[in-house]
Amino acid sequence: MTLNVGNINYSPRVDSESKHQHLQRLVDLDAIRQLVAVYPILVDSHDLEHLVALFTVDATFHRAGHIHEGRDELREFYSQIMGTYSMMAHSGHQHVVDLAPGAMSAVGVQMGHGELALAGKRVAAAYRYDDEYRCVEGRWLFARREMRYQYFSAHDELGRSLSGRQRVRVPGAEPRDAEIPEELPSYRAASMARQERA
Repeated sequence: MTLNVGNINYSPRVDSESKHQHLQRLVDLDAIRQLVAVYPILVDSHDLEHLVALFTVDATFHRAGHIHEGRDELREFYSQIMGTYSMMAHSGHQHVVDLAPGAMSAVGVQMGHGELALAGKRVAAAYRYDDEYRCVEGRWLFARREMRYQYFSAHDELGRSLSGRQRVRVPGAEPRDAEIPEELPSYRAASMARQERA
């Protein structure tokens, strides 16, 4: 399930028979936005138990070619992340959600930036989350999160790191390809069209 950007600004007409359903949709959208907003707060606070509770019991988290499934694996993954970075400051940016009236699941996209301390270096990252949300017993949770990077670089090397595809440069590791925007179908189509015109 992926976000259909054509639905984002869709505004169905509210009539007297559907007004409660539309009101519930607004309440649900706010709950999903609260879920996404509290996520980086809990990550940066190293609040492992509350963080893992934001996910359904069968949730998956996708990052750098690895999939972590279920709360036990997620707890282990986030514990390792929290032990790796001595300081984390994540900032969520634009967030859009596709939620149909009456639906108990939704999809969304959020962009963000992070500043982190790793091995004595300040690193900066820009990333995108592609999400699936599910309402479980009245609470909206992450059913799937996929994190893809636009870049990840030591701050003092940022200027050199933003060119080319290998923009993920974790200190102490080999550079690897950034996923965003190159993996997006719209970006691929635009690139092919430019090549055909050249």
